[in-house]
Formats: sequence, structure tokens, C-alpha cells
Amino acid sequence: MCLSSPIPGQTTNGKGGTNTPEVSATNGGPCSLGEGCSSRTNGDLKHRGRHTKLDQATTEATEQHTKDEDNLGYKEENAVYKENNAKLETKQQEATVNEEEEEEFKPQIRWPDLIAQTFLHSGALYGAYLLFYAKFYTFLWVVVTIWVSGIGITAGAHRLWSHKSYNASLALRILLAFAFSISGQRDAYTWALDHRIHHKFSETDADPHNAKRGFFFAHVGWLFLTPHPKVAAKRDVIDMSDLEADPVVMFQRKYNVPLFALCSIIIPVLVPWYFWQEDLWMSFWINFNMRFTWTLNVAFFVNSVAHMYGKRPYDKNIMSREAPIVSLLAMGEGWHNYHHVFPWDYKTGEFGSYTLNVTTGFIDLCARLGLASGRKVVSPDMIKRRAAKCGDGTRFLSDDYAHKDQVWGFGDRDLPREDLAELAKMQN
Repeated sequence: MCLSSPIPGQTTNGKGGTNTPEVSATNGGPCSLGEGCSSRTNGDLKHRGRHTKLDQATTEATEQHTKDEDNLGYKEENAVYKENNAKLETKQQEATVNEEEEEEFKPQIRWPDLIAQTFLHSGALYGAYLLFYAKFYTFLWVVVTIWVSGIGITAGAHRLWSHKSYNASLALRILLAFAFSISGQRDAYTWALDHRIHHKFSETDADPHNAKRGFFFAHVGWLFLTPHPKVAAKRDVIDMSDLEADPVVMFQRKYNVPLFALCSIIIPVLVPWYFWQEDLWMSFWINFNMRFTWTLNVAFFVNSVAHMYGKRPYDKNIMSREAPIVSLLAMGEGWHNYHHVFPWDYKTGEFGSYTLNVTTGFIDLCARLGLASGRKVVSPDMIKRRAAKCGDGTRFLSDDYAHKDQVWGFGDRDLPREDLAELAKMQN
């Protein structure tokens, strides 16, 4: 509203201000029955007086002026006004729906899943105890099966099928599907679908393991609590046509249950019993229960620890962090801030040797053998721009890069020219 415009019922006083007509009472009384007062006639309260008319005129003028401003100055409702009004109504409706959903949604415990997780974790502790009494070859065998199943998760379900960060031959895809079946983490199709949703809608209600709901939920709670309705809704908007066209993925999905029984239980348990006469009871608790629970929790660390603890050198506006300890345990999956910023990079990290990124070494080896190709990476310039724009400033806090953009003092030949020019001005 233009404050310099006179309101109807006001007159300009010639000094930049306005004069409002004075309201006086008739008959000289402070509240007589003349104009400007109220009287009761036939039981009704009738308001009369110029101040009432003035208030109404002022209100009408203000509303009309505001409406004209919203309508780009036009008296009638134009197309832009109608479009903006429709958008506003839509936003208000969506906000109302979201509030109702928040009020209505209360996660429920899925008791069969909770009982299963309780059994697995309790049994894993028992298996860890039995490991001290098992044969040495049994210990080596459980390490091998953990490593192979881990490669099935990281190089297969994650970097290949979830992110399409490289191409794999048929032989390699079959090998990865077998390795992933050892892990027992459902089928690769469903795993990749949930992971794509996690990246697309990270830290929202549509995220299957939303870290904003707390460490426990992100780590394991999401497995035995009913998912938010938005998780199921977003499953319909993720393009999965590439995996639906992959016969290896669809075969593993179709026969997931028998493959789980064969690859995750029967083979790991029977091999020690058959080849070096390990106790069958001991082999079950170690080579299935303990191994299975270990690989589950290592994957869970990526969802919980790597979203809550660590630095954010590439984007400080998201929760995912750089977690070296998780990279060590999860074969390179802990460089999570980088990974969420550049999810198509097959290395899932900018720095680090094969020691902290075993999966990258495996993919590189497969590429040398002709089993993998089309490894996608990110250019150094793209990384630098993103880190400078959104990072928390910790990107170069490593021994190899700590010297970047640093000087020892005045006289250092690496001192930027613009700084030298500014120093010269200050000295003069």
C-alpha cells in the first residue's frame, strides 16, 4: 500500500500530511443522539457517524490496494494472478495433507522382524564365543565368506546395480549375484530400489532409513518398524527399467529364498563340517549366524555412523559424512559425503588407497581382466568447485594436501599476487 496516497475521507494538508475530518457531537454533549454517537431504536443498536463511514472506507481502500498489488496493478484478475493464486492454494492443501500425515503416522513394531533381529544378534554373540574354540580353518573360512559377501554388496548391489557406476560382463554379474546371495540381504533388485530412494530422498520421510529419526532407527530400527507411507509412495517414481532388463538380477530376485538358503546357510555351514570335520552345531552359529549378523551391521554402519559422525568436505548441507573407520570395515563405503554428492563415481571417494577402498581395487582388477568397463569418475575441477561452494572447508586436511593454498609467512613465493598487492598498499 502506498503510504503517500490519501485515503478516502482524508484531505491533504499541504505539508505532506493528511487531515481527517473532525467528528463532533451535536447539542454540545459528549454523547448525544446526534451524528457520531450510537442510539438504540426498537431494540437495535444503530451506529451512525462519519467516523464509522471513514473506517469502512479506509478498510475497503486498503483491501483493494493490496489486491491490486497482488494482481500486478490490474483491477480485474489477470492470468498471472489466477496462476499464483492456484499455486498458493495447492501449497496450502499440500501443507495440510502433510500435517495430517504427520499426525496420523505412528510407526508400529513388526514383531516377527523384531524377533528375528533379536535372535540373530543374540546368536551372533554366542557364535563369537564359539569362535575361540573352533578350528583355525573355520576362522579363515568365515573371513573369506564375509569378504566375498561384502564384495557382492559393495561392487554388486551398490556400485553396479544401484548407481550404474560401471559396466559388468555377464560372468561378473553372475559372480556378484552369487556373492550377494551369500550376504542374505534380500534380493539385489529390492536392495537397489531402496538405495536409490535413499539417495533421491535422503533425510526425508521417504528415506527408508532416515538418519533424522535417530541413530538406532537408521542403524537397525527401520528393519522392524513399519515404514513411513512416503517410502512406499516413492517406490513408484524410481526408474528400475535397467534392472528389470537384466536377467541376472531378475533371476536372483525370483529365486531369492532358495538362493538364500543355499548360498547363505547350507554352503557356509556344511563346508567346514565336510572338509575339516568342524562341529556342525558350532559351524552353524559361526558361519551363518555370526557372519550374517556381522555383514548386516557393517552395512548398517554406513546408514548410521556415516550419516552422523565425520567431516563434510564436499557438502555441509547434507548429513552424510566422511567416516574412515566405516570405509575400513565396509570395503570403501565410508567416504559417504563424497558418495552422496557424486553417487556415480565407481570409487565412492576422492582419496584413499586400496587399503581403505578394497572394492575399488576389485573393480580395477576386473577391468584389467576384461570383466568390467565404463568406470565413471568425477573430474578434479568438478570436485574442487563443489567443495569450495558447499563444503565445510576440511577437504585438504590430509598430509598430502595440507600445503595447498598455505604459506609460511611474508616472503613465501606462493603468496598470491592479490595478497601481495594488498600488503603493499597497507605498508605505504
